[in-house]
Amino acid sequence: MPGPNSVTSITSSGKRKRDTAVKFYAVKVGRKPGVYQSWPEAHAQVDGYDNPIFKKFDTYAEAEAMVTGGAGSASKSSKGKTKYYAVAVGHVPGIYTDWSEVQAQIKGASGVKHKAFATHAEAQAYVDEFKRDKSAAISLRGDLSESSLATGKTTKDSVNTAKKARKENDAPNSSLTNGDIVYEPGMGPLPPDAEDGFDRTIKLDVETGQIRAKTEEELNATTKQPTGDFTGPIIVYTDGSSLGNGRTGAVAGVGVYFGPRDPRNVSEPLRGDRQTNQRAELTAVARALDHIPIDRSAEIVTDSNYSIKCLTEWCNKWMANNWRNAAGKPVENRDLIEPIIGRIRERTLCKAETKFRWIKGHANDKGNMAADELAVAGSRLSTPELRGKREFSLTLNTPTRLHAFEESQGDEQDIEEIFAVLAREQEMKEKGKGKEKEKEKGGEGLGKGVGDELTGRTEG
Repeated sequence: MPGPNSVTSITSSGKRKRDTAVKFYAVKVGRKPGVYQSWPEAHAQVDGYDNPIFKKFDTYAEAEAMVTGGAGSASKSSKGKTKYYAVAVGHVPGIYTDWSEVQAQIKGASGVKHKAFATHAEAQAYVDEFKRDKSAAISLRGDLSESSLATGKTTKDSVNTAKKARKENDAPNSSLTNGDIVYEPGMGPLPPDAEDGFDRTIKLDVETGQIRAKTEEELNATTKQPTGDFTGPIIVYTDGSSLGNGRTGAVAGVGVYFGPRDPRNVSEPLRGDRQTNQRAELTAVARALDHIPIDRSAEIVTDSNYSIKCLTEWCNKWMANNWRNAAGKPVENRDLIEPIIGRIRERTLCKAETKFRWIKGHANDKGNMAADELAVAGSRLSTPELRGKREFSLTLNTPTRLHAFEESQGDEQDIEEIFAVLAREQEMKEKGKGKEKEKEKGGEGLGKGVGDELTGRTEG
């Protein structure tokens, strides 16, 4: 509550501006006569004291002169008692002891409420009671005075000005109304659905720097949030398919399933001239590792015991035997097995586990069935041209393997193509997006339309 010296003004924006000039309070008769620089200190000396004599001055010399020599007129009533003027509604509500200051607060104000009391406590009670009965939020609008807000009434001019301002504002619902009181956004009572004191109906306009009410579209907007387990391993299903496996003219495909409509899903034909089911199974594992962060643990679910044994058990003996099997012959599919093992070891160095889980094929497991469907669809995309190309998997094409391929049988065009594909794959991973070349073609058939729930990305 402002003391008797409080001097404020209402600016055009409706904000109060406090006078920072220092005031001096002379207490000639009180508990402890003297000069004080704050009203609370002076008030403590005169409140409840019989016949106190005190006055406010702009300079210390004037205040000291009154205390020591009696200069100036003290604030006393005609009977020698101090009067306390309570201004409940005015320019600056408060309690005053100088009638001239009271006049300054009520002159020109609408609906003024003021009264004189013999004690400070009675005056304070009057102001407090009036505020409880007529409380209202203070608006920052220049067209609404504080007194009109305190009484809960607005003048005709202020209402018209407020309506005009709302029409000129591009944003709808720029102000809220509560009866006759108009509130600026963020200045009125909180809405019933407010949580933790937060009003979801307003926002900061980044262009103007002002708080404004949200539009209907903004209020109804929703944000997509990722769901699932972000702490456990990534679970992915892999499968390979070879139509006519073991026969001349066989075509194979690769299937990788992360989830419904997941852009990391893979359905593509197997590259190379050896179109076997085992190579398709191993390539599917490599393609899955392409899409899993190197520092994120993963569980690869497959119905290929061959792939699991190659990558977890047999490989140790083969490496110790210079990549020859028990019969002393070169290990079949070493060109796929060796780089996959290298990738798994890199992941281990990054504190990521790579586990394999066998599952019985065609046993109505949704993940396995989805991977199988993707693999079959990929095999049907096979062409003679693709069967003459090398695999472009990031896992399978290490720098060492690319160099060996270039020296042995690869031509310059093949190498450039592999690097181009690798660059596209890396760009896709950095953006966190998968290319989608097969979208919603069919729904249930295999062919080129794998189905909406499976196809997230298809490489041709």
